[in-house]
Amino acid sequence: MLEELKKMKWYDQLFCALPIGLVVVGGAIGGVFGALAFTLNIKVFSKELSSLKKYIFTLLITLGSVILYLVIIIVLALLFPGIFS
Repeated sequence: MLEELKKMKWYDQLFCALPIGLVVVGGAIGGVFGALAFTLNIKVFSKELSSLKKYIFTLLITLGSVILYLVIIIVLALLFPGIFS
């Protein structure tokens, strides 16, 4: 994975790393989803696709990780009402 990351341009690396922002918002749970999405984004950028497709796929992965994070947080809040207070 590091080799693939080193081959990328800085702005592609930055775009792939957007999901890591979930760590700031979501702590450990956000970090897990952010890291998984970051890994998937790097894999997408290592594929032989057009730049537009790479950006679209990685944007969808990032949005999907945010949505999945929110769903998990809502489920946890419903199952354990006092967990976030």
